[in-house]
Amino acid sequence: MNTLETLLKEIQTAQEAGDRFIEAQANAKIGKLLLERNIYHDAVDCYQRAANLFEEVEKYNHQARTLNHLGICQVMMDQPHQALESLNKAIELAESEGDLSLRASAGGNLGLAYSALDDYTKAIEAHKSVLKIAQDLGDQYMELNALINLADASAQNKSFQPAQGFALVAQDLAESLESLSSLVLIYDLLGMISSRLGDLRSAVEYHQQAFETAKSLGDLQRQGIALANQGLALEGLTDLNKAYKSMEQAQELFSRIKSDYLDKTRIDLERIRKGLS
Repeated sequence: MNTLETLLKEIQTAQEAGDRFIEAQANAKIGKLLLERNIYHDAVDCYQRAANLFEEVEKYNHQARTLNHLGICQVMMDQPHQALESLNKAIELAESEGDLSLRASAGGNLGLAYSALDDYTKAIEAHKSVLKIAQDLGDQYMELNALINLADASAQNKSFQPAQGFALVAQDLAESLESLSSLVLIYDLLGMISSRLGDLRSAVEYHQQAFETAKSLGDLQRQGIALANQGLALEGLTDLNKAYKSMEQAQELFSRIKSDYLDKTRIDLERIRKGLS
């Protein structure tokens, strides 16, 4: 089992032996451990060292994989410009190595980086490229992720009809794959898209489906998000008693897990309370 202590010893041993490849691998493994713990700043340092070392020993597939993970960290650190540089390089290397799955993975992350820059046109282009690769490879899980990302980016671009189309196709695929975690995201997306299209009753129903599916998975954060979104849709329908109940439940869940969504939910709940008085 890889632990931070054993991996640091691996690095020291590799450096003493002059084995740059083993040193690179150990740095990449430490980066993965840190990424999984959301310690993005330190993960970036490890992945950058690993990428440089892999390039030095001409292990370009390893370098591409490392740059892909580096890009993820940079997106999470709100460094989208740096992420674009890492991910475009990863894509270039993956294409030269003929690794379509890696190229698609980096392409999906590239789309997220463009979304972070509010460049939804390029985000959509990136996700469409991933969708094509997924369909060519017959990889349904990759296709599902691409469809979800396309629905999300299209919605952020205020292209609500295409967003709804992507989300409905994703729903069918997620149901066939029995991917409940994906369905939670899709139901919430469909709820938010329905709200933007003025169909608030459908939005309430979709958010309820998201809540129930998240509850079956024990995912408290997604339960809270679904209830908060449902509360907003109910508020739009002027059903303030039900809106207050949904938002209050969301606040309780966010309080339990100390969620970043708590402050906004408190503001929304107070607004609905005032509407009731």
